[in-house]
Amino acid sequence: MPLSEAALLGDPLLALPLARLLATRSLARLAPERHTPQHKGRLARQPGLTFKELRPYQSGDEVRHIDWRVTARLGRPHTRLYHDEQEQTCAVWLDLGRDMYFGSRVQLKARLGAELAAALLWQGLGRPLWLQAGDGPALTHARRPEPLLAELCARYAHGLARREAAQTLPAHQRLPDGCALHLITDRRTPPPLLHWMGQLARRHPLRLWQIVDPLELALPPHARVPVISHTGRGWLDGERRHDYAAAARAQDETQLAQLLPLVERLYRLDNGRPLAEQWQEGPCRLI
Repeated sequence: MPLSEAALLGDPLLALPLARLLATRSLARLAPERHTPQHKGRLARQPGLTFKELRPYQSGDEVRHIDWRVTARLGRPHTRLYHDEQEQTCAVWLDLGRDMYFGSRVQLKARLGAELAAALLWQGLGRPLWLQAGDGPALTHARRPEPLLAELCARYAHGLARREAAQTLPAHQRLPDGCALHLITDRRTPPPLLHWMGQLARRHPLRLWQIVDPLELALPPHARVPVISHTGRGWLDGERRHDYAAAARAQDETQLAQLLPLVERLYRLDNGRPLAEQWQEGPCRLI
């Protein structure tokens, strides 16, 4: 018999109280990265700036801002214009589809994702804030994240009780051109999301955060794990853990090749560890 929403939210490994999201404010003062990425993503930009628009070169434009690839393609000099990041909207999209309501150890991926979204919004304190989580409308506030975090708790609880929600793509509401968009999801990037990211990347620098559960990368030697897929029910056998690990690596390599042209940064978080611990060390940055 399925558990009630109250019973689910009473479990300390599943519950997401507002106090937990408010506490992530302490992380906002720390830089979320300390490691050199393994790959280079989209066209690099000036530190502290985000892309605003591309226009034909005008007298007085800085030579370092000329986009030489567009210039060569069109046969006429074009300049990239930038915004100061401190004036830009802080925008976060959080996937609350059914694949995010999974966790083999200390938490669900959706809960870790909600904490990450809160930490990113706290970094935008004092700037316009934008959040889309689950299938509800996008949330905005002029400069304070607290009202957004309260609604985020409610949407997390709704998704936990429903548990059958499909992944919802970022909303059609238009964000200010040039603002960076943080996308928080799991390690799989299905074709619909890749297509949507291709459209978003035309107007926004994309920063993708993948949340990976330890069980998705390595199976214990003597485990026998029940699974459900589009082909039916089955088992993962620990005796074949090396085959599963090889398949996971191959899938990661394929997805990385697809993401390189789209994202400015790609981070990976371990669902088996607390956010504060990973944030202080510096999340694994692949791009």
